[in-house]
Amino acid sequence: MVGRTPVKRILIVEDDRLLNKTLAYNLNVAGYDAASAFNAETAAELFAGASYDLALLDINLPDGSGYDIC
Repeated sequence: MVGRTPVKRILIVEDDRLLNKTLAYNLNVAGYDAASAFNAETAAELFAGASYDLALLDINLPDGSGYDIC
């Protein structure tokens, strides 16, 4: 990609569905490639299948902790 900055990939790990979807929508509109996970298990699967430039992690998830994911 000559002359273009690659799109930054962001993973949002947040169990509050409204907050998660709102963050993803706003980041996508701003030009980022935002993916969503609602629990630690899904986040681990997404991390195993792709790389991300940034992860936004909720501390309290229904099946773990954002600290554990980090």
